[in-house]
Amino acid sequence: MNDKTDKHDIHIEQSGQQNRREQQLRFAELELGAPEPQERETVSLVVTPDGWERSLDWQQDFRYVSREGQFVQKARELESQTEDHAEFVPFQTYWPTYDQMQPGQLKWYLYWRGEVRSERYHDTDLSYLFVYLYELIHGIGWSEPVQGVQLMDRVWHAYRKRYPKLDQYVREWKYDFALVFGLDLPPFEPLAKLPRSLSPELRELEWKRRFSAEPVELTWDLVLQLCDYEIEKSRYYNEQGRKDLREYIPKVIVLVDGYLAKTTGNKLINHFMPREKKVTRYLFRSAVYDYEQYGRTATVSILAISEHLPLRAYLTQLVRFTENKLRELSGFKGKLRGITLEAEVEELVSRFLHKEFELRKAEEAKARAPKVKINTAKLRKLQHESDEVRDMLLTEQLPVIPENQGSSVEHPVSSGLPAMEISLGHLVTQAKQELGSLRSRNRNRKDTDGPQQAEMDFERGWQTFEEESPANVALETMKSEAPKGDQRPELSDDDNCADGMELPEEWRELWGRLSESHKKMLSALVNGDGDAVRYDIAEQAGSMPELLLDEINGLSMEWIGDLLIDGDEITEEYRQELSEMLRSRC
Repeated sequence: MNDKTDKHDIHIEQSGQQNRREQQLRFAELELGAPEPQERETVSLVVTPDGWERSLDWQQDFRYVSREGQFVQKARELESQTEDHAEFVPFQTYWPTYDQMQPGQLKWYLYWRGEVRSERYHDTDLSYLFVYLYELIHGIGWSEPVQGVQLMDRVWHAYRKRYPKLDQYVREWKYDFALVFGLDLPPFEPLAKLPRSLSPELRELEWKRRFSAEPVELTWDLVLQLCDYEIEKSRYYNEQGRKDLREYIPKVIVLVDGYLAKTTGNKLINHFMPREKKVTRYLFRSAVYDYEQYGRTATVSILAISEHLPLRAYLTQLVRFTENKLRELSGFKGKLRGITLEAEVEELVSRFLHKEFELRKAEEAKARAPKVKINTAKLRKLQHESDEVRDMLLTEQLPVIPENQGSSVEHPVSSGLPAMEISLGHLVTQAKQELGSLRSRNRNRKDTDGPQQAEMDFERGWQTFEEESPANVALETMKSEAPKGDQRPELSDDDNCADGMELPEEWRELWGRLSESHKKMLSALVNGDGDAVRYDIAEQAGSMPELLLDEINGLSMEWIGDLLIDGDEITEEYRQELSEMLRSRC
């Protein structure tokens, strides 16, 4: 067994040696037949630069240009380009730029922009307007900043009726434009209400304008924003007092503001003026704006009126006190607690609300009272009788009397004249009785219904115009048509005041608008009466002397175009004329 194994191993070893000799012979043949290799030249892979240098500005040629920056570059290229004529092509997109325009749209825009620069405003799409406004923001189309604001304002007012959305954008952009260039913009036009999209800076400017106005301009919705008391959740508001609260609370705030201005010389906002604070504002928001031109933000100083806690607390107390007084006057049970106000302010508000409720009662009673109606049949009868009397007085036809009967026949005139006097006297007596009866009924109705006119702090009072009675018509007819002479009986009306002087039309209108309290106050000023007399007059009217003087000046400005009262005295220019008017008129 071992011998076989050894033979096998020897055979394998001999076979391996033979194979190795054969491979060595084969490789030797290859080496003898191959040509000698040639030496290759070494090639350098480094590129040698040329002899000239390239001029490159790495910051300009390799910097990133934003979409807004590309818009500005394109706008400068197209600044002076125009089109003589083009057809309108609709264009509507968000944040529009030149890159989004088709050739026809770009042609129309260049034509339309040239027309706008000539102040000819053709109808166009809103996206074209935004592109034009973006140009103005970046200084395209104007040389001075003031001119840029004017162009922005013109295009805004030309298209704002069709596109009301422009208001919320252009108002903000104009403010940013003035902020960047340090311009003094005129105050913005008053806003009917404060939109939610209005920025905090413009919102506070609007609050300042409203509190500085004369009188204060606060609506119900604005009061709710300044009050920390949720009045619309009040039981009185929901059950009974919704209308009264909405009507009287803004008026009470105006009343208190005017009272403080008169007594202390400072309005409500001056008593609770907040400190200025600086805020950071992002420029030209919602616009395609390249912030590398003017910067991304700016620092602004504002008065945070709507957030000022002392002002909010005072207005809250004033609202709660007004609700309590309205509850009391309306007979509503329950009151709000924890109200602290000055005694003078509480008395002022109480008098005002009491006077308003008295006027409301008088107006309701007047509406319930029957209207005076003219008896046309009786009027025609009185006119007919007055015509007969007139004809009898104007006709003097004496019959021819024979001579032989001259002394024995009674003269017809001697018997007819007493009859005419009796008839005329009867008519006069009847007319006076009718006049007295009507006036007596009017006085009784006035006594039961309350005052016909009272001073108001916010609106012109009512005036009561009496209808002309039939007796007045008859008397006036007889006075105008009766002959002058001894035969005409003298008619007098002690209840009517005669004018001692002829006044111009505007003065007569002013006199008719003045209430009795106004006239008493003017008389007190003319006579030089003291403060006690004026306070008594104002107290009878349920008002304050300063408020009555303001009402008189308001009426005089409306009808004669000037002030009657300067401080606490009658203006010297009108003193003599007003004195004569007070003496000669009722």
